[in-house]
Parts: sequence; C-alpha cells; structure tokens
Amino acid sequence: MRGLFLVLEGIDGAGTTTQRGRLHAWLTQLGYTAHPTAEPSSGPIGRLIRQFLGSLDEPLEPRAMALLFAADRRDHIAREITPRLEAGAIVLSDRYVLSSLAYQTTAGVPREIVAQANADILKPDLTLYFDLPVTVAAERRARRAGAVEIYDADAVQARVLATYRAEAEALQARGEPVVFIPAERDPDAVEAELRAAITPLLPARSA
Repeated sequence: MRGLFLVLEGIDGAGTTTQRGRLHAWLTQLGYTAHPTAEPSSGPIGRLIRQFLGSLDEPLEPRAMALLFAADRRDHIAREITPRLEAGAIVLSDRYVLSSLAYQTTAGVPREIVAQANADILKPDLTLYFDLPVTVAAERRARRAGAVEIYDADAVQARVLATYRAEAEALQARGEPVVFIPAERDPDAVEAELRAAITPLLPARSA
C-alpha cells in the first residue's frame, strides 16, 4: 500500500521543523511508520545548497539557486521520498515546491522559470501551510540564535510571506489539498489542529 506524503510549508520561524518532529512522534505512537525529511535535502545537491544559503558575502545568482533547488527536489523524490512511500511510510517533508515559488520569485526569478523547473513532479497528499506574522517569526529566529542565512532579513521575509500566502491560496483555489494553519499560537494548539487535518487521511492500520 502506498504511503502518505505530507508537506509542511511556511517562512523561517513558522514552526514547521518543530511540528514535523511532534507529528513524527505522534504517528509513531499510533503505530505508523513515519519518515521526517526536509528541503534542502540531505543529498549531495541539498548539502551544496546549504553552503550557499550561508554565503552572505558571495550569494549564488538567483536563477542558478532556483535551478539547484529544483534539481535537489527531483533527487530528493527519487532518492528518499518515493522509496519510503512505496514501502508504505508517511513522509513528512519540511518544505517543498511552495517554498521555491515563495523564496526564489522574491529573489527576482520569474515565476514561470521556477514553475517550469518544478513541473510534473510528485504532488503532496496534503500541504499544511503555517501562517504567522513576520514579526513573530523574527522573534523566534532570534531566540534560536542559529546561523544567519541570505533570506533572513525582515524585509525579505515580509515579501516572502506575501508570496507564500498568495501561492498557497492559488493552490487551494485550484482544488489542491491545502490547509492553512494559524501558527502564532502555542505549539500544543498548533499540533492539535495539524492532527485534526491529518487524521482523515491516515490509512487504516492492520490489527
């Protein structure tokens, strides 16, 4: 039986990584095989992208970066996502195509280029879009005190947020399965809403 492909999307600081961990623990408790993953992936192209994300002094040309993300995504699907789905696992991906449409177009890459580079790839069974104000996300990023990346400036994040929302709304309008999650609330409340969104999709477990 094919597994389930769930994608968590949102700006940096939205809580996607935290909630992916919580969902993984919850699904495992229920007896499902769940596989957490992320983009950029842990594969060779993904590792290269992470190096460029931290290169504030020598950022990669935006179109080149967009094509690297698309290449990493295709490798991620072939190397990691599809084999897990074919084995019946529930795959939880922190970021997917919406993130490219939000971040790379904000960086100045024409949308049609990003869309074409990501055309005809595996579609999620459900996209969970984490929506919250830029100011709250910035406070969370400051508290975790991680490495600064090329997209972290508040002005950039504000533009990314506007594009992210528009793309998620457009995806929903086309009939794709997208759920908006108000992510400003405490983690327990967010997790409860995520569980409610995912539960109807969970495959029946054998006794």
